[in-house]
Parts: sequence; structure tokens; C-alpha cells
Amino acid sequence: WEQRKFESLFRKSRIKNIHLKYSESDILSVASMEPSANHRHSSDEYMKSYNVIYINDIAFEGHTSKEFKFGRFVMNDRQDGIVSHVFDVFRPITKLSPKFIKYFIHDEAIMQKPLLFSTSNARMLNSLNVGELNNQILSIPSIKEQEKIGKIINVTEFLIAANQCQQKGLEKLISESLNQEIILN
Repeated sequence: WEQRKFESLFRKSRIKNIHLKYSESDILSVASMEPSANHRHSSDEYMKSYNVIYINDIAFEGHTSKEFKFGRFVMNDRQDGIVSHVFDVFRPITKLSPKFIKYFIHDEAIMQKPLLFSTSNARMLNSLNVGELNNQILSIPSIKEQEKIGKIINVTEFLIAANQCQQKGLEKLISESLNQEIILN
């Protein structure tokens, strides 16, 4: 694995929705990168303040939790859209495997130290100091290794989903059998 500064992997995006290309229906929740369910009418001027986020961009969500002490990064793997101006958006500037980076950048064990040195506690969200973050060192594998790890992650996710689906089917079958037994008795 190679030691790389954050700024050699990602650059802060400064693209705003100033031409109103994106509407309220294009607002993404940073937590899930799904379209936001909370559509409140915003003025055109306010809509221009939103940050544009493209597929494979990452956004910093500064909410703390037991799992994410200093906030977390979430990769957009859903659709192009916009996020609130309170979330910093970063664009990859080197070839990275999206399947790998999605998990790498979201991993607390990997990102805790860089975020410890580049965040400060604000009222509701941790505030990100981009200058400090840019100088943080990350250990990252070569693109070939990223792609191999990404494939392993995909297969693992598929197997977990298949197992959960099978388990739900089994639970439904047992439930139906029990209900049938109750009716017969």
C-alpha cells in the first residue's frame, strides 16, 4: 500500500447549482445518497447555494455518532444531484476504484485519525478544515488491488443479500406454517 496525501486523491468541489440545473427533487440526503424525502419549497437564490454532487464524488457528513466519532465521508454511487451547502463535496482527481473507495473512505478505522486532525466540533456538526485534511496521509492500495478488493466486496454483499432474502423466505414459510397449524387446530 502506498502513502498518499488526501489532496492527491480528492479535490474539494466548488461547483454550485448557480444555473438551477437541479431542482428540489434532485436534493440528495448525504447520509444515504438517496433523493431526500423532505421537499420544502426553497427560493431560487437558496437553491443556487446547493453543492452539485456527481456520481463517485464524496461528501463529508459532520454528524457524530458512536460509530463515527468525527463525522464520516459518504460516496455518491446513486445519481448526480445536489446537497446542502453545509456538506463539503470532494471529487476524485486520480483513478480510483469506486467499489473500493466507497468502503475505504467510509471506514472509521481508516478515517478516524485524518478526521481527528482536520475537524473541530461546531454546534450541530463537526466542521471540516479542508487545508488540514488535504495534508493527511492515507495508506491506499494500487488501482489493481483496489479493483480486486472491490470485486471481493461486491461478491460478499451479494452473498449477504442472498442469504438475507433466503432467511426472510424461510421466516415467511415458518410463519405461514404456524398460522396454518393454528387454523387447523
